[in-house]
Amino acid sequence: MKILHLASHYGNIGDNASHMGFRNILTALGAGTWQIDKLEIRRFYNNYSLPDKCRFDADFAAHVNTYDAFVIGGGGFLDFWVENSITGTTLNISPEVLDLIRVPLIITSVGCMPHKVVPDGNIEKFRRFLDQLLAKPNAYVAVRNDGSKDTLREFIGTQYHDAIPEILDHGFFYENDGSLYRASERPYILINTTADQVHMENRNLGKIDEGAYVREMGTAVNRLIADTELDIAFAPHIYSDYKAIDAILKHVNDFHIRTRVAVAPFAQGDFGCNQIYAAYKNSAVVAGMRFHANVCSIALGVKSIGLAALDRVQNMYDSLGYYKAVVRVDQPFADDLVTTVQRKLQEPTPAGHDVLGQRKRETLAFYQSIFSQLF
Repeated sequence: MKILHLASHYGNIGDNASHMGFRNILTALGAGTWQIDKLEIRRFYNNYSLPDKCRFDADFAAHVNTYDAFVIGGGGFLDFWVENSITGTTLNISPEVLDLIRVPLIITSVGCMPHKVVPDGNIEKFRRFLDQLLAKPNAYVAVRNDGSKDTLREFIGTQYHDAIPEILDHGFFYENDGSLYRASERPYILINTTADQVHMENRNLGKIDEGAYVREMGTAVNRLIADTELDIAFAPHIYSDYKAIDAILKHVNDFHIRTRVAVAPFAQGDFGCNQIYAAYKNSAVVAGMRFHANVCSIALGVKSIGLAALDRVQNMYDSLGYYKAVVRVDQPFADDLVTTVQRKLQEPTPAGHDVLGQRKRETLAFYQSIFSQLF
């Protein structure tokens, strides 16, 4: 079975973990011999200027049809805020080109949570796109457990909410390859912070003041250094995360930075993903802002705390019944974060979780139902 996989293969390590999780799903299903050819979504972006730029045109559809299946996701590819897109999304595919795709099309483990202002007309564009997909006999759509189902119901329509299933994000099926990297030789708390997500739009969380966030995080780091014997390690997922780390460390004592703080390297691709998530796996507890910082910590059985700058982090924890594992950063949060870290440190290491186990079985059943029909 040859699969063409359109996704963010060179985005950040959370994407890589998600895609490795998808391959683990195929293996778990015993899907026979399969080959996945990667196609990078960034090559389709309007601002992509390198010679290998791609377009969603008839030639693209012809290329897709040389495969046994076409998989899109995971990622936020059904966020419907994109300007000048026929569908309102990153997938700027015309109805005519979509009709030319004859092989099974699986858009899966995707987010539908706009984090920017939605332009006028985009909701109607998105509805037309979904209508065409849902009417296509060999097309399948599933959103991830980040609140996207609720977004469909609230903004797009109950019929779309009812027609599109929710599955676990593929990152829940990620398994580290055994990489041994540790961020520090001593036990440590791992923090993932970002510079971009504090500026994104939310439906439920309030607006975040970046300066206030940085000061609160600096206060929390200083207190954790003073109140525990654990080091503090920061793990960037993309290069701009270093900017966020630097801003926080400006509020930390210089000697403590030299003696109690570590910063993981910037690494990309599947290799980098396994190295950095080894640092997660070897930590005492994780406080993560990025979605997959949290998903993969849970997948690896690590004690985890969501730093909720975006609704999708809160929603993901809620979907699993982890109601006391999230710290909102749209309000003063240093006390809450320190208290939650200290509580997590006293808890036993996470064992099998009934809700997560059930959701994994349901996700595997979703794929089994598709692949049993197709192959």
